[in-house]
Amino acid sequence: MSSKVPCLHFFPSDHIADTLHLSMEAQGCYILILFHTWNNNCRPYKDDDKIVPKLLRITPKKWRKIKEEITPLFDLSEGTFKQKRLEKAWREALQRSEKAREAAKIRHEKRRMYAGRRLADALPKHY
Repeated sequence: MSSKVPCLHFFPSDHIADTLHLSMEAQGCYILILFHTWNNNCRPYKDDDKIVPKLLRITPKKWRKIKEEITPLFDLSEGTFKQKRLEKAWREALQRSEKAREAAKIRHEKRRMYAGRRLADALPKHY
């Protein structure tokens, strides 16, 4: 796989439905954690009250308040901010990316195979 992070398919209606109960600040922090996790090759960040506020660009005091709102949306059982739906989307994105890579490889091989060959009767000859 290349180092390029695959595209995240984002469904606003699902996001809104899942976060209606959150304050605007908590919703922003939640989505930032998801986006940072995605850009980190879907490796979840540690539940660390020193690192996470810096990641979210908020004070530790504000983080302690917001954390109570958003932690129910994550699986913290392993000490990280895991989100099942995000992990599923990551696996699907990798599969799409791999399929596209394989299709491009086949397409380029066909081009190389026919490169430089004359196309028979491409243009009619006029005698």
